[in-house]
Amino acid sequence: MWGASPAMAEAFSLLERVAPTDLGVLLLGETGTGKELAARGLHGASGRGEGPFVVVDCGAIQPNLIESELFGHEKAAFTGADRLRVGAFEAADGGTVFLDEIGELPLSLQPKLLRVLERREVQRLGSSSPRTVDVRLVAATHRDLAGMVRDGGFREDLYFRLAEMEVRLPPLRDRAGDVALLAERILAELAEVQEDEPKGISAEALARLEAHPWPGNVRQLRNVLRRAAVMASGPTLGPEDLDALPTVRATPSAAHADVDASLPLKEARDKWNAPLERRYLEEVLQRHGGDLDAAASHVEMHRKSLERLLRRHDLKASDYR
Repeated sequence: MWGASPAMAEAFSLLERVAPTDLGVLLLGETGTGKELAARGLHGASGRGEGPFVVVDCGAIQPNLIESELFGHEKAAFTGADRLRVGAFEAADGGTVFLDEIGELPLSLQPKLLRVLERREVQRLGSSSPRTVDVRLVAATHRDLAGMVRDGGFREDLYFRLAEMEVRLPPLRDRAGDVALLAERILAELAEVQEDEPKGISAEALARLEAHPWPGNVRQLRNVLRRAAVMASGPTLGPEDLDALPTVRATPSAAHADVDASLPLKEARDKWNAPLERRYLEEVLQRHGGDLDAAASHVEMHRKSLERLLRRHDLKASDYR
């Protein structure tokens, strides 16, 4: 992870302080902000760094399979269980379990996860014998877990157990000055893989990158630069090499928006950015004819995350088909 902005400096400071401890950490941030990288950094800088690091994406597993994925099962524990399976917590013994998208964990499983964290033991499906495990838990979500607790969608006791330390990773649009640094580092990294000289980037291309709202955050920036580096004919990327990046034209409301200095900075920034973000989404939907799968792939977001963003801006993909 790279960054020199005040927002990232604050996140780095918290991560450095909590890394050597065994506190549970809840990483908050939008898709593509680097939550898994942060979790790997926490693991590597801890006393468990030589132990296993096991990732479970709670949003990518069918609800009826998550319990087996987390806690394991014995052979014949259920229909189709033709062999013993060791769950994530057993596999991570002595190391770290990273539960990505913890907000997608079904309510029915949340008491079982809490029990594992409090008792430090797991019981495989189909087994009557608990097994002791020594793991650190790092969880992440793009959701507002505190709001889910208030709405009854997430257990309060589990939330407090997960969030012994909360670290928020800022979106790229809030990281003033970091786009140039990230672009330089990403291009150098890509060149190292290709065993080639790093591409430069023109002032015009950099200005376009810095003006972009980046709904897919650093992940999207990396993929845009990867495509540009491959397709560029010269040693320096120009605006013409960023054709994978939709042009965002300011709407009148964005171009002439008044700055309300009575608001906190984040609220004022969000109010200013909202029209730009909406225009970007309109461009993407138009480019892909309302195809949500193609649009989600383009902006480097999960389809569900894109659908939530569209609802926030009262946009319907069907209007662009």
